[in-house]
Amino acid sequence: MMRRKVKKVQRDDRKLIVQNKPLSPLSEQFRMLVENIELMSIDKKIKSLLVTSADPSSGKSLISSNLAIAFAQKGKKTLLVDADLRKPTIQKYFRNGVNLGLMGLIKKESDLHGAIFESESPNLFILQTGIIPINPASILASDRLKEIFAELEAAFDYIIVDTPPILAVADAQVLSGMTDASLLVIRNDYTVTERARKASQRLEQSSRLFLGAVFNNQKQKEDHYYYKERN
Repeated sequence: MMRRKVKKVQRDDRKLIVQNKPLSPLSEQFRMLVENIELMSIDKKIKSLLVTSADPSSGKSLISSNLAIAFAQKGKKTLLVDADLRKPTIQKYFRNGVNLGLMGLIKKESDLHGAIFESESPNLFILQTGIIPINPASILASDRLKEIFAELEAAFDYIIVDTPPILAVADAQVLSGMTDASLLVIRNDYTVTERARKASQRLEQSSRLFLGAVFNNQKQKEDHYYYKERN
């Protein structure tokens, strides 16, 4: 049984810096992150990338969105997946698309064409969550989801997967085994060091490849991001 719950969320795309201010220093940082990821995929192809955080309110969905736009601006056919089946956030930054979304694919009520919509940024496509299920843990561990990821990887150059915080629920750990690599978002002056370390350890254990952390400082006048590789 599913919870018939599709919220209408007021859109706020002002923080899509890479889309709205492509020449800004912050946009350049995202482009540098894209370059680093591509360099890391020389020996081992990185096509799907999971983004998670240690704690809620760390800005992981915003970083996922801007990173996806940066890939798309390079001419890569990029898909941004909202795989947070508990509290989806990507819909805050992009116009509402097809409600069936990821859950429509899982339930076989839709195909890729019907579940995915193209954003205002060229080459960027969005797969929203759709109807929020009552049993996200079992859905994320299903063989059906693995089939969907295989279909998506065949259809897109890059896939960015936004997931719940890894210390809150097991979702990110499960999904990290289905994606090629993972990134951890840490919010400066917010995430406790020990929790950041614990989140990193979980990703190291569950991921095919843990790339490192993106630090997000939201206390500055404008959000500031920088990337640090895993030691």
